[in-house]
This record gives sequence, C-alpha cells and structure tokens, in this order.
Amino acid sequence: MDIYEQMGQPSIDDKAKGTVVDQSHAPPSVDILPTELLERVISIGATGYAGPEIKWIFKWQRVSRKWASVIDRCPALWSYIEVSAGAGSHVSTQLIKSKGVPLIIHLSSGDDDYGWIRLLVDNVRRWKSIRFYSSLAMEKASAMLDSPPPMLEALKIYETYILPDSKFFHPSSPNLRVLELSEVTIPSNIPPVIGLEELHLSRIHEALGDGICTPISVRKLHQFLQASPGLQVLELAGDCSVSAADASLQPVDLPNLEELEVHGLPVLHLFRAEHCADLAVSLYSVKEMLPSGAWTTVVSTLRRAKELRLDVLVTSLEISSLVGPPTIRLRLHIELEQANTNLAYSILEEILQELENESSISARIQLSLYANENNVVKVLKLLQSPMPGPSFRWRLPHLDTVSIWHGGVPYQSLQIFAQARANAQGDQAPRAVTRILEKRGSEWKEILDRRAAATVGTWGQTESFKKLCKFERHNGCE
Repeated sequence: MDIYEQMGQPSIDDKAKGTVVDQSHAPPSVDILPTELLERVISIGATGYAGPEIKWIFKWQRVSRKWASVIDRCPALWSYIEVSAGAGSHVSTQLIKSKGVPLIIHLSSGDDDYGWIRLLVDNVRRWKSIRFYSSLAMEKASAMLDSPPPMLEALKIYETYILPDSKFFHPSSPNLRVLELSEVTIPSNIPPVIGLEELHLSRIHEALGDGICTPISVRKLHQFLQASPGLQVLELAGDCSVSAADASLQPVDLPNLEELEVHGLPVLHLFRAEHCADLAVSLYSVKEMLPSGAWTTVVSTLRRAKELRLDVLVTSLEISSLVGPPTIRLRLHIELEQANTNLAYSILEEILQELENESSISARIQLSLYANENNVVKVLKLLQSPMPGPSFRWRLPHLDTVSIWHGGVPYQSLQIFAQARANAQGDQAPRAVTRILEKRGSEWKEILDRRAAATVGTWGQTESFKKLCKFERHNGCE
C-alpha cells in the first residue's frame, strides 16, 4: 500500500487511468500520523503559558475518534492543572486522566467551597511546580498539608502575602530548586529556603508587625543568598531597606551563578560571581558611590568580554557587550541632583581602576561620550596616561573608536589624547585609537583628518595616524 492509499487519496496511476478511489471509508488525513507524533502535535497546539491548557484539550478531543483516544491515553496532556474563578470542576477529571505523572499547578482563585483543593492535597506527592495568585487558595492548601510538599521543585507566588506558618515557604523543603516571589509580603522573621538553584525576587516587602511593611531589607536579601550558595540564576528587582549594620555583611560566593539580573536594588556588594554568562544590571536614581566590592561581579564578567560599547553621559553610564558570550547590559542612571557632581565619571573611574588592577581587559572597546565639553575632556585625560603604580597598565588598552555626540571639544585635547596612546612604549602599551568621530547635525564626521596632521608633530607621520585619515578624500597624509 503506497502513501496515497494510506491517505485515502488518488494515486498517480489512478489519476492516469481516470480511476477514482472510493474515499467514503478513508480516515481523515490527520489520523494517519503515528501516535507519538500526534501526541506531540496536540501538546504543542494545547500549550499555553506553562503547559497544556484544558480548554484546548477538550477541543482537540472533538477532532476525531483517534484524537480523542490518543488524548485519553496520554497522561502528560492532563498534567497541567489551572484553576481560576469558578473553574475547579475539571480538577477531578485531570487528576484521574493524568495518572501518576508529576503535576504543574496554577491557582489564581477558585470556587467558594474549595473542594478541589482537597483533591489536589490528596495528590501532593505528585506536585512538581505550583503557582499561586490567590492568598486564600494558598492559605487553605497550607492548612490541609502536614508538611512541605515532598516532591515540589518550583514554587511561584504573586501579588499576595505569606503567613508565618506557611507549609510552602519552609527552609527544609527537600526538593525545592526554584523560588519566584513577585509583589509578595513576607514575615520579617521567616527563614529563607535552603539549597535553591534559581531565585527570583521582585518588589518584596517585609511585614514588621502592627500593620507596618517596608521594602525587603538588605540583611534579609543577604540571608537568602547565604542559604543558597549553589544559585545558578539570580533575579532581583524593586527596592530595599538599608541600615548602618549592613556594612558588616560579607559578600557571599556564588561560584555557579550563570545568569544575573538586578533592577533597582544596589546590592551588588552582597555577592561575588565570576562565571556569569548573562549579566543585566540597571540601577536607578544612584545618589552616591556604591559600597566597596560592588563591581567585583561586573568586572569579572567584563574581563571575559570580546567587544564592548561604553557610553558616558552626564546622568548615566552604560556598558554593553557587542559580541557574546558573555552577554552584558549595565545601566546606571544618576539622580539629577547629583549630575553636576560628575558622579557618572567617578563611578566610571572606579570601574576602570578595578578592571585594570590585576590584569588588562582584552575586549575591543567602542567609547561614546554624550557629556558636555568639560566632562569629555576629563574622560579623555583619564585614558591618555597609564594608571599610577609600577605596572604602567593603561585603562581600556584595546580602545579603538571614540564617538563624541556634542561638538566644541578642542582639537588639541583630542590630538594629545590620540598621540599619547599611539606613542606609548613597553609591554603594557595600549593599541592606537583608529577612529575619533563627532556628530555634526545628522552625520558623523572624522575629527582627526589632514588638517590635524600639520599640527600634531611626528605622530602625524605614523601609521597609527594614517589610519585616521580618509584616503578617499585626501590621497594620503604626507
């Protein structure tokens, strides 16, 4: 039997003979798929945010008898249980048809009697992942449990609060590896979960008693990190409460951390991670220099970069990778009241100082300066001489392109900068800057051209300078 006969369609020979195959008893073409492939197709078609959604499972059952049979005999298709308002009636059906496979549960609210919670609790040993959007559902489930869910690997709680005696938020949860809390209030005395591999905390508050809540404290964040030194993924966002006692906290080593994302919380000094493959840090309204050790993780990641873009503005400092891995996105936004104190410049100087302390960074650098004339000159002066000390290391030794977004920078300042780097001697000498561009209107113009060559002295005759010249317009720099 050829493929045309299997599909109940006329074969090439039939068409040539003018013979029509009787298709009245042929199965639908979708039914000829192997069972394993059909299960995969149905699973992909039914998958929503976190797993196969029951509304699609019920719809796919009506496609054909074979589809209904395949769905009924595939427990994984029934293993994602989502309960929203007034929609807990399908829980019993899903628990039966999912047989013994691990369950992924999403509870946003439920029926008034919450009878379906008892059904879920009776199957607690099958819980693999659970997500709560409902305080009441979480409280009722916790009250029915005798101990933390033994097989639970991922706990995600959103827009609610956690009671002190919650069975879910327990330090001895044996298999819990992923904890995600977003817009959640936790008791100030609750102990952190031990042994996590992923930690996601966003806009967390602590309940101090008497109805008083504050943003999560730096000390509490430090406790979370201490409890899980094997973290591989760390995401922190929101705000935090700082106290004078925080200065005594020692950084936690996170040797396995691969992904780091920090938004808003100035807590980089609380940990050290040297092997990040994906680093994203955004700090807003920075008012002062960060605590000592804040740049250790950032610098460790920058050292492994291949190509970087560095943007210096009056009110912000940004560093991003142009080639990865590692992937780097660092953004520091300076509070407006502090802009005139050159805080962005001071932070840049501190990062570069730490970056070159032990060994030089090997990344190719593109530098963009958006600041006013005085600040541009300050940055150029910082980069036109080696660092103090016996090593004679240069900051950003592989800097090759400088872009200036505001005109008015004296040619002499640019010439001294470029000449100093081009004429540097020794093993630690930086590479010569190959391009200096200035934004004029809507176009970029090369600043150091033939006119500059006449005033720059012997450096104007070097190969380094010739790279800056536009030969298509000047026919050489002699």
